[in-house]
Amino acid sequence: MVSLSNRTSMALFSDPLDHYSHRVRIVMCEKGVTSEIIDTDTKNLSSEILEVSPYEQLPVLVDRDVCLYDSVILMEYLDERFPHPPLLPVYPVSRAHIRLFIQRIEKDWCEIFDSLIEGVSESKAKKMRTELKSQILSMSPILKEKDYFMSDEFSLVDCCIGPILWRLPLVGIELQKNSKTKPIYEYMQRIFTKPCFIDSLSELEKEIRNS
Repeated sequence: MVSLSNRTSMALFSDPLDHYSHRVRIVMCEKGVTSEIIDTDTKNLSSEILEVSPYEQLPVLVDRDVCLYDSVILMEYLDERFPHPPLLPVYPVSRAHIRLFIQRIEKDWCEIFDSLIEGVSESKAKKMRTELKSQILSMSPILKEKDYFMSDEFSLVDCCIGPILWRLPLVGIELQKNSKTKPIYEYMQRIFTKPCFIDSLSELEKEIRNS
C-alpha cells in the first residue's frame, strides 16, 4: 500500500480505465507536470484514500501536505498551480462559460456514460446509447466554428470530452462517417493526436482503440 502521508512529491492515484482520472492525466501532461501516477482500482480503495475521498471515487491528488479529490477540482487546481499553458480563459465571464460547459458534460454525457459502463438492462442500455449518441451528434455544428469546443484554444472542456469520445467503443457506440459527423471526426483527430492526450493514455486505455 502506498502511503498518502509524508510524501515529498506530487502523486495522482488514478484508475487506468476511468475517464475522470484520464482527464486529470491529460491536464498534467499538457502542463508538463512531473508526478507519480499510481494505478489504483476504484473498486478496491485503501483506507487512506477513503479518508480523503469521502465519495469513494478516484482520482485523488496528493501534493505534499494537500490531498484533493473530484476531477474538476483537480483540473482547476493544476491549472492554477501550473499556469502555463492556461486551460481556463483569463476573463471571468469566459471562465464561467467554460465551467458551465463542463457541468453540462457532467450532466448530459457523464451520467449516461457511467451508467452504461456500470451495466444496465439491455433495454435501458439501448435508450441510453441513443441518448448519448444524440448528445454527441448535437455537438457537430458547434465544432464547425472552432478547432476546439467553443474555443480556438484547447481547454478543460476538451479534457473532459476527449476521454469519453475515446471510450465510445466500450459502450457500443459507433459514429457513422458522413457529412454530419465530419466535424466530430476532425475534432477527435485533433484531440487524439495531441501529445498530451497520447502521453496521458494508460496501457489499458491504449487497447480500447488498438484492438
